[in-house]
Amino acid sequence: MRSLVIYYSKSGNTGIVADTIKKSINAHVKEITDYTFNRTVADYLFTSLIDSASIEPRKVDIEYYETIFIGTPVWFGSITPAIKKIIDNTDFKNKNIILFNTYKKVGEDLAIKRMARLVKKHNGKIVGAFSISSRGTIEDLEECTIEALKGLNIT
Repeated sequence: MRSLVIYYSKSGNTGIVADTIKKSINAHVKEITDYTFNRTVADYLFTSLIDSASIEPRKVDIEYYETIFIGTPVWFGSITPAIKKIIDNTDFKNKNIILFNTYKKVGEDLAIKRMARLVKKHNGKIVGAFSISSRGTIEDLEECTIEALKGLNIT
């Protein structure tokens, strides 16, 4: 299975999950960088409606891959503007998509639902999803990610 992990990580937790996926299944990884500063509260609350991301790269070539993992931290029950924009810029036709997020307290299920709706709008076929609590150690993040992958029958 040729896999690509596309992710955005502000504090590094989602990056740890992406790196664990990479090591576990020998996937390629593409980090999205958001150069936007001074976000308003509305930017965090309404990422589905407001396009406030200035990202690099603006588009990711996914042609080679069969399975695409898309990861984001949860911000107020939503996905980040950077991941919203990369999804908006990608046609996922004939690709299997696995969504993941990291969260501190709540909102992970709502964020997965919002991301799934957006990916489906761009022709993606959701084949799995998982959320990882970022309240533990790096080892906890890695262990929970490996368990999540096992739960999806990937490793």
